[in-house]
Amino acid sequence: MFAPCGHLCPTAAIRPITLEEKRGLGPHARRGPIRLGTAFVDRGRCLPWAMGRPCIVCQENCPVSPKAIIIQTQYEPVRSDAPLVVRGTDETSVYLQGTPLPEGRFGTGDYYLAPKTMERRVLRRRIVENTADRLILHTGEGKASSSISSQEVEILIRLQRPYVDPALCIGCGICEHECPVSGKRAIRVTAENESREKSHRLLPGNQ
Repeated sequence: MFAPCGHLCPTAAIRPITLEEKRGLGPHARRGPIRLGTAFVDRGRCLPWAMGRPCIVCQENCPVSPKAIIIQTQYEPVRSDAPLVVRGTDETSVYLQGTPLPEGRFGTGDYYLAPKTMERRVLRRRIVENTADRLILHTGEGKASSSISSQEVEILIRLQRPYVDPALCIGCGICEHECPVSGKRAIRVTAENESREKSHRLLPGNQ
């Protein structure tokens, strides 16, 4: 069976390529898959790298298996104008005193609550909903009253920062097409490492 573009092109501008050749299987395994180029993350425009905003659209849409776009997860404190002080807890919630929180802001699944101590990595709990003075925590991780006992807490944002493995990327361009950053995309494909031109080789060896 052929890849559709080469099989259907009416002018033969694209030669027919078998799926085995395209994917670098069978007799083509030594050469590897056909590559159109390599994607590069522009960290100055990428939402989780540059702006502290959650986004994994490029990684979710990468069609390569295993995925050529890999996620590096970091938890960073959300800036607060005033300390977050615990007023009380129950099995599901932590109640805060002081400056009101923006309602609903922290219920996306990307925010976590943790004691403002060195143990925050172990004790962080995912926030599933919030009001102006109440943070509702994920119930599958234990009682809020037992894990958040510190008087001062902080909200952490989970940032899943993408980077590209050039040994796996085939330069298909789906990540660039789906990137939600307007204008110049935060991930872009260049000709580096394409199969047809050895001078564009990015990695040593056969890659």
